[in-house]
Amino acid sequence: MKLTVLVPALAGLLWAGSALADAQLEVTTPYVVQLIDGQAINPSLLDNTKKFPLSVGKHQLVVAFEGNYSNRDEIKLVTAEPLVLNFTAADNQQLVLDYKKPRNEAEAKQFVKDQKVTLKDKVTGQQVSSEQFVMPKVEGFQLTRDYQQELINMGKAFNQPKTVAVSSAAVMAAASAPVQVAPSKAQSNPEALTQLQNWYNKADAETRKAFQIWVIQQQ
Repeated sequence: MKLTVLVPALAGLLWAGSALADAQLEVTTPYVVQLIDGQAINPSLLDNTKKFPLSVGKHQLVVAFEGNYSNRDEIKLVTAEPLVLNFTAADNQQLVLDYKKPRNEAEAKQFVKDQKVTLKDKVTGQQVSSEQFVMPKVEGFQLTRDYQQELINMGKAFNQPKTVAVSSAAVMAAASAPVQVAPSKAQSNPEALTQLQNWYNKADAETRKAFQIWVIQQQ
């Protein structure tokens, strides 16, 4: 009698465990994973294939193309701006970043112009829906980049932090109005304040807008 009760119970536990099984993501070089769900990944230079466990649900992947086509006589590196993919992983799903791998430097240079990649289910071969965009180029020399902070600044990070939104209309309205300063006992330098007011009132709308945004950021 006890055995009869125990067997269905164990079967139920096993089914529940399989229903909650993690998904998996596979990425092959020359793409290198930079972020998964906002967390930085330390890539290993020895592995051509990377497999990452994923929980069921929404995810954000950031990968960078880092192609090395060097030979004994010449160093040939091809890189591109990071590619961001937002997608949803199903339970026990085996995902792979699928693309036509460039065989040489010329093909790589052509490939990075568009970076045509898809997410596919390895078992079914079906394409998995994903939202993709390329991160904007950062001008100037950059020894390292904080991709997560860049995404936050763009308002496109995974679990984007909530901030107080200031509408462009409100900023423009404030920028177009002359400054009215009420008397205050806390004014320690009235001459400087008066000069600042004069400069502001003489400025054009764009300059006023930039100043208003700067003031808001200081608060």
